[in-house]
Amino acid sequence: MQNPHAHPKPMLIAGPCAAETREQIMFSLEQAKRRNVDFVRISLWKPRTKPGFDGLKEDGISLMAEAADMGLNPGTEILVGEQAQAVMDGVLPHLGEHGQLLLWIGARNQNHYVQRDIARVASQDSRVKLMLKNQPWHSESHWEGIMEHALEGGMLRENLILCHRGFTPDVHHPNPDGLRNVADSEMAMRVREKCKVPMLLDVSHIAGAVDKLEPVAMEMVSHAYDGLVIEVHPNPRFAWTDAKQQITWDQLDELLANVEHARQSVERKAILA
Repeated sequence: MQNPHAHPKPMLIAGPCAAETREQIMFSLEQAKRRNVDFVRISLWKPRTKPGFDGLKEDGISLMAEAADMGLNPGTEILVGEQAQAVMDGVLPHLGEHGQLLLWIGARNQNHYVQRDIARVASQDSRVKLMLKNQPWHSESHWEGIMEHALEGGMLRENLILCHRGFTPDVHHPNPDGLRNVADSEMAMRVREKCKVPMLLDVSHIAGAVDKLEPVAMEMVSHAYDGLVIEVHPNPRFAWTDAKQQITWDQLDELLANVEHARQSVERKAILA
């Protein structure tokens, strides 16, 4: 008999913060395929606080196509509708009937005209999923508004995913644990319930450091998140972006095992209660 307390398999989006080289991505694709990752990160455009490496851009679309050829579902952040169209044109012909392409709008991208335009482009093919990250500042209504703009742009609700990547700490939202961003899981669950779409937890951008990843990931256990987004790099020490918060694929295995052990423990207690 099915356990009524059991949760469905969480969605997993994993891969490097940024696509850097073909060798880096091919290694990542092999590792992701071995682990049955739902979507592998191949991020081609990187918003930067200050000038620096900001992605392979259009030159990396062929890497996403190679991922699709391997039977993997690739994903990347996009900043404008033209980038979404370029990725779709380059990747969709390589996807099988049941393959999926993930595009996402990052936290800094809060121009609603751009959000609607990206949604308009992404809505052209049902194999495209659009993930929406929350804005950097605390505002429940603004977070809901991002979702509403995507719907106005033509995205179907069933092809949308929400992602909580934390909020910038401020005087009203202290950060005693020294995280990169502060999680508000209670708000995330309210938004999830109102919007009726999956809510993922971006543990990398909340933690900001490898030693803080596991405590953040345990939010999966205490709240009803539908999956994790995590940055995984073949050699994090030499990553071109966000080196402090990326882990290896072996470290990912250990992290996921610990989270799953905690989830099963909670389920056993629920059964006995």
